[in-house]
Amino acid sequence: MAKDKQTFCLEGQFEGFMAGGKSPFKYLSLRNPHGQYAVKLPKSVRMMLFRYLQVGDSIRVVGEQSTDPETGEPRFKAKEVVRIKPLSVVTNPTKELLQPAPPKPKGKPAKILICQKSTCRKRGAAQVCRAVEATLANHGLADTVQVKLTGCMDKCKAGPNMVVMPDKQRYTKVKPAQVPNLIGQHFHHDEVG
Repeated sequence: MAKDKQTFCLEGQFEGFMAGGKSPFKYLSLRNPHGQYAVKLPKSVRMMLFRYLQVGDSIRVVGEQSTDPETGEPRFKAKEVVRIKPLSVVTNPTKELLQPAPPKPKGKPAKILICQKSTCRKRGAAQVCRAVEATLANHGLADTVQVKLTGCMDKCKAGPNMVVMPDKQRYTKVKPAQVPNLIGQHFHHDEVG
């Protein structure tokens, strides 16, 4: 009997990981106004998310939804988990906030890929990720440039590794202090630095 699967997209607050089988990180718990969801995580991303997500983060999960044949309850399996910027209320807009939004890139979406495998993590990939997110947020690019955590990029000895898309520009041995300059080379040359 074929399983009926459909794509789902959930946004909400990350509440932590839940154990299953032999893994303490087999599922993540997400809560939004519609309820609480347990989402199964692929093995390839469990440890990356463990180091990347913190309880309370706003996240978006995209994946496949199926129905449990025994209980009839929906089951969710993630394909992609991304931390998203929560909406904030501005009471006193500053001059910086009143500037027009940056133009959206044409063609393929802008992404920054950051390796999260063990060698890159040991060499500071988590700090690089935080520096990328902070730089994008500081320059109003968090909504137009997506940060994605990846598996091995096959340059372990040169980690942390980062790739800027759609240029496909690879950077190795990235240090957090280099991030504003690297981002400035690809997005808003006059505004980032």
